[in-house]
Amino acid sequence: MPRIVSSRLVSPCAVLAVAALCSLGNFKSTPVAAAQEKPQKEVIPHAQDKPPGPALSPEEAIAKMKVPEGFTVELVAAEPDVVNPVAMTIDERGRFWITESFEYPRHSAGKGRDRVKILEDTDADGKADKVTIFADDLNIPSGIAVGHGGVWVANAPDILFMQDTDGDGKADKREVVVTGFGRDDTHELPNSLTWGPDGWLYGLNGVFNQSHVKQNGKEWKFTCAMFRIHPRTREFQIFCEGTSNPWGIAFDEEGSAFVSACVIDHLWHL
Repeated sequence: MPRIVSSRLVSPCAVLAVAALCSLGNFKSTPVAAAQEKPQKEVIPHAQDKPPGPALSPEEAIAKMKVPEGFTVELVAAEPDVVNPVAMTIDERGRFWITESFEYPRHSAGKGRDRVKILEDTDADGKADKVTIFADDLNIPSGIAVGHGGVWVANAPDILFMQDTDGDGKADKREVVVTGFGRDDTHELPNSLTWGPDGWLYGLNGVFNQSHVKQNGKEWKFTCAMFRIHPRTREFQIFCEGTSNPWGIAFDEEGSAFVSACVIDHLWHL
């Protein structure tokens, strides 16, 4: 007859099986030697002849930097407060606005994991001690500028205008100001959003990033170019075309633009 154990019917065979398993606990098992993991193959980056060296601490990296006489380098922020930074600007309060990208070099548009952070030095010791995520769900935000009550972000195919309307440090309003920038080559996305002396917002686009912007019955097809946007009317214009893979704009006191480029000729006067 079956026996009742813990209000359940259990056959004698099952009871014996459990007893046998319990008795195994009285014996010491002989461990099996774990298979050794295969060493990872060293990866040599493109156009290099050896693998990269070990990661450096921020202090070690600064110690290796060479700067002109009279200049110094100081640490303001490092990981994990800022990760994979792409673009940066500083507002009138001295806060750093930084875009981060985990999606690069993704080609498809749409929602991503990237974000805009605000880094602030609240005790004036020269180091960022407050970090706020202003906006997320971005996809390779490659340019940023602050002005006219909000933040302008290049997030191809769009140029966005984002605002914090309730003062909590986070964007709660987004406007697509211009759209049509390509993502063919994510090395060359719209970038370097910079205020010009004429009050327009300037930016750059690279040679292999085919773009097609339409606005108010007009359209522009372009690759490497400097464009500009009027912050109030939202009017889009191509200021000039040329260079190669441009990243970086600076204006002098006479209003001339100087653009840096990553390949071919590296500095352009426009």
